[in-house]
Amino acid sequence: MKAEQRKDLINLLRKVIYELTGNYYPEERMKILEYKVERLIKDLNLNVSSPEEIVSYFRASPEREKTLIDLMTVPETRFFREKEQLDILFEEVIKDISTLSIASVGCSTGQEPYTLAMIMEKKGISGKIIGMDINVKVLEEARKGVYKSEEIKDIPPDYRDFVYLKDSVMCIKDKIKKRVDFYQANLIRKEDFMPFSGNFGIVFCRNVLIYFDSDSKRIALENLALIMKKKGILVLSSTEILSRELQILFETFKKGKFFFYRKRKNL
Repeated sequence: MKAEQRKDLINLLRKVIYELTGNYYPEERMKILEYKVERLIKDLNLNVSSPEEIVSYFRASPEREKTLIDLMTVPETRFFREKEQLDILFEEVIKDISTLSIASVGCSTGQEPYTLAMIMEKKGISGKIIGMDINVKVLEEARKGVYKSEEIKDIPPDYRDFVYLKDSVMCIKDKIKKRVDFYQANLIRKEDFMPFSGNFGIVFCRNVLIYFDSDSKRIALENLALIMKKKGILVLSSTEILSRELQILFETFKKGKFFFYRKRKNL
């Protein structure tokens, strides 16, 4: 494919990805997109010649759209990520609570929801965690609860009783796995979130919205607010701050050095 055709293809697929997921590739990330697209076309051995034909191939069926979506999502996570933020949340924001329902949105391969399950088990808090992600492949991995053995180093010593090493892998114990369910959801599709309307006291969505532009971010936050209980709490990464225009959905409050977001009463 000629350089001009390649550029047209990348621009067309950027629009498709944005339409499907809300994930926006700015100019500084276009090289990453180009690399991923070239790899995908090579892996699929597509026998097409024009950018329009390639786009038509991916739009031909939901299964092919999922192939494109799975490639473009960023499966980056680890156990007890931003542990200090988790400590503040459970020890100061929601202390003395006995039951809790949590959604982990953009859960990737499951480290975050299993982390939350371990914390709840340790503190004697009953309730379920629902891990949500748009990527079907990472959810399949999450359900297995099997990880590289070296990931045990991310788990604090007093939580390692919830996992066990077997051969060259680390496995999540059944009592933790039973606390967690996984569900495919697209952050910009309201219909994916309707079944969970008003279900969750806390919603985690860390390092996900950073890939959205302002319009798709607003849609995503409306869907997150939809699944939250009254006065439910939204947890973003410590490096993410909601812009003023988006705070119409959430009230900002601070505990320690971390900002949290409470669903507004009128929603």
